[in-house]
Amino acid sequence: NIRWGLHTIKVSFQRGVYKGFVTFVKSGNCKGLDVLGIDEEDLYDMKFKENPINFRLLGEDDNGDEWFAMTLKNDKKDELLVEDVWEELSEYIVRIEIIDFEEEK
Repeated sequence: NIRWGLHTIKVSFQRGVYKGFVTFVKSGNCKGLDVLGIDEEDLYDMKFKENPINFRLLGEDDNGDEWFAMTLKNDKKDELLVEDVWEELSEYIVRIEIIDFEEEK
């Protein structure tokens, strides 16, 4: 019943046939569903372990809305640049999974 550790989390995004992901490490006293309970705010200013989609913040527009960008790919490796307001980020998330766990020493 190990609870203290480093969980590697993979967040997958999709828009139509275009897909991509980022991974990051979450640590502390948590396990299972507790670890998966993230929202888009957890991705704000995150230091990613892997970021093949070049997920990034673009800053605020004149209305004070935060924007983000990422580049998704289809099976043919065609790219789709996604730029949207931060509050819409959760609409692109299609999967959150724990892909690795290391006990904290």
